[in-house]
Amino acid sequence: MVTVVGRTNVGKSTLINALVGSKISIVTPRPQTTRHPVHGIVHRPGGQVIFVDTPGFFQTHKSSLVDSLHQRAEQAMRGIDVILHVVDPARDVGPENDMVATAVKRVRQPRILCIGKSDLPERPFRDAWLRCGAEEYDAVVEASGLTGEGCEALIEVLLARMPFGPQLYPDDQVTNTTLDFRVAEMIREKVYLYTGEEVPYRTQVEVDIVEEKTDAEGKPVLHVTAAIVTPNDRYQRMLIGVGARKVKQIRMAAQREIRQQLGKKVALELDVIVDREMEDQR
Repeated sequence: MVTVVGRTNVGKSTLINALVGSKISIVTPRPQTTRHPVHGIVHRPGGQVIFVDTPGFFQTHKSSLVDSLHQRAEQAMRGIDVILHVVDPARDVGPENDMVATAVKRVRQPRILCIGKSDLPERPFRDAWLRCGAEEYDAVVEASGLTGEGCEALIEVLLARMPFGPQLYPDDQVTNTTLDFRVAEMIREKVYLYTGEEVPYRTQVEVDIVEEKTDAEGKPVLHVTAAIVTPNDRYQRMLIGVGARKVKQIRMAAQREIRQQLGKKVALELDVIVDREMEDQR
């Protein structure tokens, strides 16, 4: 098992999706989009690699949510085979990466440094990371989650450092998440992409129904009923939008994403509801 760690927005989820060959983690520009450790499973003749995507380390004002996400990331670093630290060669080290480095140094298992975003034309901090990797890590690999460059080399480096053990997942499985979870995450991705910074991190998506039916032509249709849950009326109005245009935009984008990822026709019903208890979860 390989736990993937790094500062927020460093490209961990994009890299894991490229390694797995399927979108198993959502991706947005917002910090700490990843909320729960997600397993991405890679199958090769030489073995099986299970990648654990984790919330990014993020330095901001103190909140229970950020503290909880940091705890989840550190918990995912226990009982593993290899740690993969992903860094961005276009960004200076900064205090967030110091937080990651401190956590990584406590790990006794092999430590691999992945210098990500190798497709970028400008990588001013690449050489500094190469020196750091040579001094403090067992191996350094450069890769791009966007183009896939270096991904196979990274898998080989990881396989060479993993212990022998039984296969944990069948050959056709690429993630440990349930269908309901994946659908909820794809909707949450669109909430973030279509609302920007005005919608709080505490916004959640709850899926009530996911069931396959047939249309008038006898073709399968995945029927989904879900709700965006937000802490107060103001955010509810923002998410619904004038004439319900915002929620319709989110619904249509999420419906397209679910159809693309699952390869099925989708009918999505999406509501926006208020849970006032979320106001206290700061």
